Amino acid sequence: MKRLFNIKKALVLVVIAASSLVGCTKYANPPAIYEDYEQNLQQPVKRKVLFISIDGLVGQELKKSVPINIAELLKTSKYTFNALADENTSNPSSWMTMMSGVTYANHHIIDESYIPRPNEDDPHENVAGYPSMLYRIATVAPSMKTSVVSRSVTLNDKLLVSANETYNGATDEDVKKKVLDLFNTKNSDFMIVQFTSLLEAGEKGGFTMSNNDYANALKKVDGYIGEIAKGLSARKNYPNEDWLVILTSNHGGIGDSYGGKTMEERNTFAIFQNKNFKGVELTGKAMSYVRMWGYDGTGNKPLGVRAVSDNLGNSSDYDLATTKELTISARFRFNLNNTIISSTYQPNTYNYWYSGIFGKDSNTSLGTPGWMYFTWGNDLQVKISDGVKEATCQTAKVNGEWYTMTTVIKAIGNDQVNIKIYNNGTLAQETTTSGMNVANIKTNDPLIFGYRPNISYDLVDFDVSNVSIFNKAFTQDEIRNSLCSAEELTKSPFANNLKGYWKMSPAENGSIQNEVAGKSAMGLTGDFHSRMTSEVVPCELGDNAVFIQAADFFPQIFYWLEVRTLKDWKLEGQVFLNKYEVEFLLPKQ
Repeated sequence: MKRLFNIKKALVLVVIAASSLVGCTKYANPPAIYEDYEQNLQQPVKRKVLFISIDGLVGQELKKSVPINIAELLKTSKYTFNALADENTSNPSSWMTMMSGVTYANHHIIDESYIPRPNEDDPHENVAGYPSMLYRIATVAPSMKTSVVSRSVTLNDKLLVSANETYNGATDEDVKKKVLDLFNTKNSDFMIVQFTSLLEAGEKGGFTMSNNDYANALKKVDGYIGEIAKGLSARKNYPNEDWLVILTSNHGGIGDSYGGKTMEERNTFAIFQNKNFKGVELTGKAMSYVRMWGYDGTGNKPLGVRAVSDNLGNSSDYDLATTKELTISARFRFNLNNTIISSTYQPNTYNYWYSGIFGKDSNTSLGTPGWMYFTWGNDLQVKISDGVKEATCQTAKVNGEWYTMTTVIKAIGNDQVNIKIYNNGTLAQETTTSGMNVANIKTNDPLIFGYRPNISYDLVDFDVSNVSIFNKAFTQDEIRNSLCSAEELTKSPFANNLKGYWKMSPAENGSIQNEVAGKSAMGLTGDFHSRMTSEVVPCELGDNAVFIQAADFFPQIFYWLEVRTLKDWKLEGQVFLNKYEVEFLLPKQ
């Protein structure tokens, strides 16, 4: 069935949706920046995109048996079998993430109405709506022609309604036939295609190649992919077109189910093919993280997210009185201070004031011993107290992007404390404080990440990943080697001194495992989410160290179509094909 796009209808739908939605916190993402290149051909070449989702195809299952036509595409593709669907792997939510460039934590889509669910803690809160990339194209690049061929009437009529033309297929073969017909009769700049036979086979017998129906469905869809590839290259205008073909899946599966957040349900694949690409497998790794923000929910202060360990005692491996030496490392990304309440000192900046964000000290008072990371405007201060005197070391933090902060603390004799702060493996600041009572730098307090009730002045907002604590004062070379080690830390040469290691990948109950056996886990409270991004370390990983997630398709497609994204769209994905421009672009003459 064919449907034509009506811009007035789409605008009305968006207005209705926005007015009925009930807000969420969103992340700013800067617009994509492109190099000053163009195709060096005598005739103008038009960039186009074909996006194909093979719903329910698990990345690792595909890797076990890559069929002939997909294998042929890999020869001219940037690809991975370790792509990641969003944390909500229901069909509506996963498609919404791919099409909006925004994760479930923000779009809150849970069903085929494609209307965000209200905030259960605040049902009257305004929930922001996020249009699909088709709506964005219709508004910022209306001359582009878009089309959709899918198996889902609801998908076409709700989420993808902004396409110029939409078609529903009763079977995957119907979808294939319609795509081939459109190649010959239409001139789409961007086409979205959906196959669902693998999803149906997985639901009946399991999302695994050991399920014969699932394996046979892949072979059949692979045949359709082959026909589509031939049909595309046979287009009359093909010599003057530059197609990016994307193959992926909306989610994976475990057993015969999906919808949860297990890695099997989230494991997908991503293939970005262009005739000029050199084939290469992307090697990026996932990095889990948690956003720590907000406060305790009292008064006008929002209930935020924080993590607290078990009570560790005052002779733990994290007390300077016990170890005499500590190396503490964590990956941070500080977000804009835009949670505005009466105590917000410098709103809409990266400056946070007088808040403890991490440490083994539940109070910022000089009278309580322990150690703490403390915000000081644009700086982070490391504070160490013996209950009477304080040693501090302070340096500027990095704002809006991931970086690794490593603090080395060393007791010199019984009365001096040396503190060094390294940003991305480079020494940023060092202090030595005399007159300290090292034997008293111990506390029964737990480790705490995030706000501390009754003592935080500004509300904090930062992301954190890969926290490690060693009972040795590392040298700069040891810091760099530990950060860039290809081995798991628990199996590396540094393992003997590793006393705490939290990857910040919480279970559904909020527990964050300590990778060091026998050591304390941390427990999250508040409306937390398990999030992932490409691993960010201060090491040379190479251009192919790219990790693909569902939210990455939107900015990637806009990059290829040469349509600028806008900051207020709050996209959460990344552009990575610009790393390979030498393969498909030539400098301007």
